[in-house]
Amino acid sequence: MLLALGAIALVVIGFLIAWFLTHRHHNHSAATTVVVTTRRPTTTGNGLAAGGVKVPDVRHLDVKAAEAALRAVGLTPRVTGATSGNVASESPNVGAKVAKGSEVLLVVPRVRKAQTTTAQTTTAQTTTAAQTTTNQTTTTAQTTTAAAPPQPASATVPDLSGLTVSSAATALGKAGLLASLAFVPSNDELGTVEAQGKSAGTTVPYHTHILVNVSTGPGHKPMENVPDVRGKSLQQALAAINGAHLRLIYLKYPVTSRAQAGKVVEQTPNGGDHAPQNAQIIVYLGAFKG
Repeated sequence: MLLALGAIALVVIGFLIAWFLTHRHHNHSAATTVVVTTRRPTTTGNGLAAGGVKVPDVRHLDVKAAEAALRAVGLTPRVTGATSGNVASESPNVGAKVAKGSEVLLVVPRVRKAQTTTAQTTTAQTTTAAQTTTNQTTTTAQTTTAAAPPQPASATVPDLSGLTVSSAATALGKAGLLASLAFVPSNDELGTVEAQGKSAGTTVPYHTHILVNVSTGPGHKPMENVPDVRGKSLQQALAAINGAHLRLIYLKYPVTSRAQAGKVVEQTPNGGDHAPQNAQIIVYLGAFKG
């Protein structure tokens, strides 16, 4: 009897062990899938990143204030022309959308003191010593030289739209005005007038410098250092400017000193400024008028 009970107990224990071994792996943990997505930067309609900004209008502001305004919106100012004064123009244009960190060119015209010449109206009393003696009668011929006409007080600004540097300089010269060049980025042909500092028809003092913005031309051109040729002869100026990979055009400028005759008395851009390779530099050559 005891043997039978022991056998039954062994069978029950074996069954329990077999059940445990066949069911212990059925409670698996649920598998987890992780999906990683990369979000692309949002772009605007013109392909700029959403971080792009519009170029603010800083024209007519003091150059320091204009620089601060550009930096405040994440843009980088670059000044050409004078280091102080008001901004005449900017590039890219006002309202253009650019990426943060982009460079904005600020054109600040140089203000020069107008050269004043004092016309001397002393009547020349030149007496020729040609004396003719006829029958004991002596006559003395007396010759007087008329004074030069006075310089005009004012001049009218011509329309320079679309002209080349050479044509614009000639038009200003005929009107009694001087050019002050500033090169600005543009896809127009190199040296094309893009804007002028005074509107056509404006009346200004005679021999005023008129700011003329001209194109740097399409594509990238190296910027050359403009040599200072004031006080040099035309041949010397030509050699220096051609040596800097630039071209020269000249106009005559009236002077009252013989020492300045045939010498460069004005130039634009000024020595030390920069101009795109093959750009034209205007020089004003002294022409003595006694």
